[in-house]
Amino acid sequence: MLNISIIGAGFSGLSSAAYLAKAGHDVNVYETHGIAGGRARKFEDRGFVFDMGPSWYWMPDVMENFFKDFSVDINSLLTLKRLDPSYRLYFGKDDHLNMPADYTDLRIVFESIEKGSADALDKFLEEAEVKYAYGMNEFVQKPALKVSEFMSGKILRSIPKMHLLRSFSKHLNQYFKHPKIRQILSFPVLFLGATPQNTPALYSPMNYA
Repeated sequence: MLNISIIGAGFSGLSSAAYLAKAGHDVNVYETHGIAGGRARKFEDRGFVFDMGPSWYWMPDVMENFFKDFSVDINSLLTLKRLDPSYRLYFGKDDHLNMPADYTDLRIVFESIEKGSADALDKFLEEAEVKYAYGMNEFVQKPALKVSEFMSGKILRSIPKMHLLRSFSKHLNQYFKHPKIRQILSFPVLFLGATPQNTPALYSPMNYA
């Protein structure tokens, strides 16, 4: 058994402490703020409530698998409510766009901006699903202690599909020409580059609150 100290009671610190404690180690977590949560905590002042970081329920499979590792059903802890519209994007003064939660409605929005973009969105998300599966199953779950971890035949064969040497901007240009659509699709990349499996990339982050 080891005595381990973790600095920061955010998602990473708390989850690391949970796994280490489960493995039998003595763990202490230190946090500078008065409450735990890190970027997931909230700040309240004069009746106003501010999210200090992520307000999106992103990558639900990761959250569900974490709690399963501790024999806890996440649905017993959370009550999820779908939001529609998911969020509003502003492109300038008096120029905004609501992003619908329904994927069919989302395709209509895209098509209204650029002809043919609805079908392009289908193809874009199909490719994103493949990348997410490879990324989560072959890259994210590895400890990354040595290069040889990524030398399996499956990973090497996935490299052309992952487009590891192509910028996201150039990737978008393959599918869409209108600057608004490129901005819409670039927005989630500020928070996370991968797209959840079987979940449209644009509205999944804010489907629930």
